[in-house]
Amino acid sequence: MPLSLPLGVAVVGCGGIGTRRAATAAENERTRLVAVADVAAERAQGVAARFNCAWSTNWEEVVGRDDVQLVIVSTSNDAHAPVSIAAMERGKHVLCEKPLARNPEEARQMVETARRYNVKLKTGFNHRFHHQVQKARELYEAGAIGELIFIRARTGHGGGEAFAQSWFAKKERSGGGTFLDNGVHLLDLARWFMGEFVQASGFVSTNLWLIAPCEDNGFGLFRTADNRVASLHSSWTQWRGYLYMELWGTKGFLIIDYEPPRTVLVQRERGPSGESVEQVFSFAGVRDRSWERDLEEMVRAILEDREPLASGYDGLRAVEMAYAVYRSSETGMAVAL
Repeated sequence: MPLSLPLGVAVVGCGGIGTRRAATAAENERTRLVAVADVAAERAQGVAARFNCAWSTNWEEVVGRDDVQLVIVSTSNDAHAPVSIAAMERGKHVLCEKPLARNPEEARQMVETARRYNVKLKTGFNHRFHHQVQKARELYEAGAIGELIFIRARTGHGGGEAFAQSWFAKKERSGGGTFLDNGVHLLDLARWFMGEFVQASGFVSTNLWLIAPCEDNGFGLFRTADNRVASLHSSWTQWRGYLYMELWGTKGFLIIDYEPPRTVLVQRERGPSGESVEQVFSFAGVRDRSWERDLEEMVRAILEDREPLASGYDGLRAVEMAYAVYRSSETGMAVAL
């Protein structure tokens, strides 16, 4: 279809994340929010009234509109693949929330569909675009910590009784527990900094919330071909904090922290007496622009005809990493990636 600016955008799924995605599309100068869809009419109507666009309870109706070039999928995980694939088969570009799909098979179908129909597929890994992550990436690429040796990181939230009753904790709809939910952000960031992993081992457990077979904690070790390792923990029983990541290199290390939002750089033997030197880059009080940057990256990728940062393939690999830990936990053996 002919491409002209602003790009027409449809958002499927009008929950909290979908509403935020709709806001970014409505506010971006190079996109125009055309329509939204949700199975709950009151949610769709509310978002449409707020941003002055069309609405429907039928996602196929908005995905098929001729004035839509980009579809943002922010539904429950079980609808990610069917909605995204249908949109791409109609020639639409797709930005799909994380995790890309419930399992590697669905994610692989999505990536293959994007290739077949020559459209862009982006995974909604907005964490790549947080201020503290962007600063860490800038410092890392500038060689501030040398070559990366290992990563140690965790992410989590407290879950809760209401959360345990939601679709997030129903495996037929979610595909998995914490490692596939908030954990995929950590998996993606580790792979973005360290590169491809070739082997995974780990354990998952369900020791608090009544959500089995979904897990409320997952622990994974991921190894690269040259024996560098990322140690990652994802939790739904973490009472404080959200995401904390250490990147250890040959010349120093970086810390990515979310509470408080900051990037810390420690460089060894940089002081006047050979001591390590620490720099703290604080983003406390700075407005989060990760959602806007995520959409801006997708628009640029479409206009420049290239793969977006945090592509569909990146989303597939994160799902594969989570499922490798699931298999390792079941078998007690390391799993090839």
